[in-house]
Amino acid sequence: MDLQNFILGLFFVEVTIELELAAFFTLGFRRRKGKFDNVSILGLYFLFLAIGRIVLIIYDFDIPNPFLYLTGVGISLLGMICFIYLAEIIIPKNTHYLFTILSCATLLSIFFVDIPMAKNILYAMLPLIFLIGFIFLAYLIHQTIGSVRKNFILIFIGQWAFGFGQGFNTDWIREWFELEVGFNIQPIGLALIIGGLGLIAIAFWRLPSFTEIEWHSKMVSLFVITNEHGICCVHFPFRKYTGKMSPQLVSSGVSGVITIVKEMTSSKKHLKSVDQEDVKFIFEYGLYTTAALLAEEDLQIYHDKLKAFVEEFETEFKQYLVNWTGSIHEFEPAMQIITRIFEFPVPEGITLSELEKGNEDS
Repeated sequence: MDLQNFILGLFFVEVTIELELAAFFTLGFRRRKGKFDNVSILGLYFLFLAIGRIVLIIYDFDIPNPFLYLTGVGISLLGMICFIYLAEIIIPKNTHYLFTILSCATLLSIFFVDIPMAKNILYAMLPLIFLIGFIFLAYLIHQTIGSVRKNFILIFIGQWAFGFGQGFNTDWIREWFELEVGFNIQPIGLALIIGGLGLIAIAFWRLPSFTEIEWHSKMVSLFVITNEHGICCVHFPFRKYTGKMSPQLVSSGVSGVITIVKEMTSSKKHLKSVDQEDVKFIFEYGLYTTAALLAEEDLQIYHDKLKAFVEEFETEFKQYLVNWTGSIHEFEPAMQIITRIFEFPVPEGITLSELEKGNEDS
């Protein structure tokens, strides 16, 4: 097998992985039925990269037509624009889609220049694309914890490998290596691209849900219930509470459900969640209390954060929980623990009871 056939084979491996990732994100990945969401945008990113690569393969190995090259570059840029658009949606910075608009202008410009200039435009875009990608992934790593964070770190490493591979695959780098070193760097670049895509694919496959990164917006209320009395000693609303039951009635109901399920199943294990289609109750148990989080989705990050919260809450307030008199004022400082662990800022000077009362009145 000569080098050109080997390189062609690597190109087809790259395209295969990109098409599999496109199908994974567009058709599946634990998405809600009938909803075109952020996951679908990521699917379009990989789909356009694959189609663009196919067109460029035809240009490099069969039909060296300038229009074919510009078409391949344009489709690849369209994929990159999808990625930039996704990053501007998720990262909470009011950019007014500036980078997306600039990328669209760049895409249009390549059809009004010759091929060398089009290549220069594409190569100039690559550092910006990968810089935004690294910032995007760093933000996702910061926003998550536990196994979800480990998977995003793996994606971050895969993106680095993919970026270096794309860099080694440019004409500038290839020609420099051939002239100065006498070595064809392209196979190494393609191997890095394929390895990076493989890491990205493995990490996304291991993610329980892409909506893990949007966990802030899906929390509704947190209830802390005493195990001995079934009374709510702490209620923290993350948004306006629209339920018709008071926190105490909710806590009593939750305690009753947990007890009934445990008695009916005769199981020694705890009930971890209750699914009511559009809302979920997620539970974490301590020695003295049970934390119940009402949220739109059952995400792994909620279980991790609830566990951390219960451990710190019971350590901080153990003296009150052991000999509890029924007063809830002792637990006012719990708001600092909640806002830190669940990363939910509140105005300075607002107490837990004031926050709850203001939420009910609004």
